[in-house]
Amino acid sequence: MNLEDYESSIAAACLNPTLDYPANHFAFRHVCAALPDPAGLSLVEVGVGMGRAIPLFAGNGLTFAGFDRDAACVESSKKELLEAGQDPDRIIVADLEDPESYAGLPGAGSFDVLIAMGVLPHVASVPQAILNAVSLVRPGGHVFFEFRNALFSLVTFNRYTEEFISERLLGDASPEVREAVGAQLQQRLNLEIPGGIIHPESFHVPFESVEIARKLGLTDPRIIPFHFHAGMPAIEREVAQSYRLDSVALEDDASGWRGLFLASAYLLHAQRPE
Repeated sequence: MNLEDYESSIAAACLNPTLDYPANHFAFRHVCAALPDPAGLSLVEVGVGMGRAIPLFAGNGLTFAGFDRDAACVESSKKELLEAGQDPDRIIVADLEDPESYAGLPGAGSFDVLIAMGVLPHVASVPQAILNAVSLVRPGGHVFFEFRNALFSLVTFNRYTEEFISERLLGDASPEVREAVGAQLQQRLNLEIPGGIIHPESFHVPFESVEIARKLGLTDPRIIPFHFHAGMPAIEREVAQSYRLDSVALEDDASGWRGLFLASAYLLHAQRPE
């Protein structure tokens, strides 16, 4: 897919609530905006997936490389990179938790930029995964990690809200207080959503992520919210078009704080020490 077709598909997705919300596009856009001049820089993506990031980054002049542990995803991404006019051999099968698997990646240790989307919820150790990823960029290089936003639970009004308040906010409260709070939440929340097992360890409070980065020695860590929601997700069924348009508009929010609650994800942007 070329950049023009990519932009057309994103525009259509923004307007049409029957299409998947283009959340990652807004994250990719933030990455490009955070770089002094993307053209001529080298970027590695951990978890390339089907290669949806390639048209935007290659179209903005970045030399692209990456890996994924899924061979089918790697093949799809190789085709995307070839169509973008770059070397498809710069995408390989590898696993972030196994440094030996990507030791032979062309450019390893010297990339200017790294991005990892949807990877950290699936690793055994978030700090170790971040250290592994940082080793791929040069000193002073930029890293961008996606985290799921735990604070968004305060807006969903569902089981995530109940879990966040009962376990994370009031985990040390007395049984009497927790029982009383639970009774109130039972009356106010839709606890049937989401269904299945909840994995709260996959969600992070933004301030905690900044502290993780600092403890690992990364410099200038900051939070960039994305994937905004114009209210609790359950109302999307009732006002689909307005919900989609308002959510897209919020992606440009400049308040500095609304994204801490209305965005279901965020990028942690930091740099490897010089």
